[in-house]
Amino acid sequence: MTKPISTTVDLIRKYGGVVSHAALYPSNRSFRTPSVDGLISFLLVSRCAVVQGNPICAPENTAYLADAFAEYCGRNGWSIIYFAATASLEAYARERGYASMEFASLLIADPQDDPEEGPEAHHLRQHLNHIRRTGAVVREYKGEPDAQMEARTQTACEAWLDDRHGPQMYLSCPRLFDDRVGRRWFIAEQAGEVIGFLSMLRVGCTECQDLINLVFSSPTAPLYTNELMIETALQALREEGISSVCLGVGPLEALGRVEGCSAITEWLSRKLYYLFSTKLMHQNNKTVFWEKFRVTQKEPLYLLFQSPRIGLREVYALSQALHFSVKR
Repeated sequence: MTKPISTTVDLIRKYGGVVSHAALYPSNRSFRTPSVDGLISFLLVSRCAVVQGNPICAPENTAYLADAFAEYCGRNGWSIIYFAATASLEAYARERGYASMEFASLLIADPQDDPEEGPEAHHLRQHLNHIRRTGAVVREYKGEPDAQMEARTQTACEAWLDDRHGPQMYLSCPRLFDDRVGRRWFIAEQAGEVIGFLSMLRVGCTECQDLINLVFSSPTAPLYTNELMIETALQALREEGISSVCLGVGPLEALGRVEGCSAITEWLSRKLYYLFSTKLMHQNNKTVFWEKFRVTQKEPLYLLFQSPRIGLREVYALSQALHFSVKR
């Protein structure tokens, strides 16, 4: 009997990585081959197939699926870009002549190491004490669905999005309560109003089985609402005996290892990354924020370019795949 093909959600929960949930967004395309129970999710921009994360399949099938995808893209005249690829995929790509740029780290923490304890946690304790004195509370949302609470959370999310200004970059619009299998939610409330939201996913590409993939607080929320939600989620994992949680992508202040491209391309890439990511977007601030929760492990994440001749087309494709915009 032929084994049934897994659904996208099942594959993400079993083999997915830090950005694999992008495969669930309606704007993404999926590549599959009958020989492998897996998929590659991508956005097509200017004849560039921008893949978010590694192929979503068993590790032993990654090279086969990636090769099949490369052949498929070649027939269509598309070039491939991988965003947030892990070291194992970078090694595969380097063997096939791809250019690679280390741009971020996968941040991992141990929930058993309570970030509120110890002298180094002085400022975090002050922040958490401040938010607790405001009457804000965080609870895990579980049990029967509550349509009214979910509507209030959606309203808080829309207020958060409307309040954002300046340069913006994101994978896609938040999907708060979709694809419920393998998800957990923590809701911050104050005086009966939803003021914050944290989403956690089950993933399977690393030793971590839990990923904090979205945290936000409304414009009316007190300072440090995000910190209170994160500490509450870590405490829940700690009580369950879980010793590893992924905190997401931590952008570097400057590009790390760069291989497979010309010296001038490397020089321009380093300049462009620093000006765009660090000076304009302040992406490294995300890494600084997560450090307060005692990151215990960092694993490199890469941009991989099938064509080592990286030009404006590739830069434009990346900016569109990451939904870069400037909001006034």
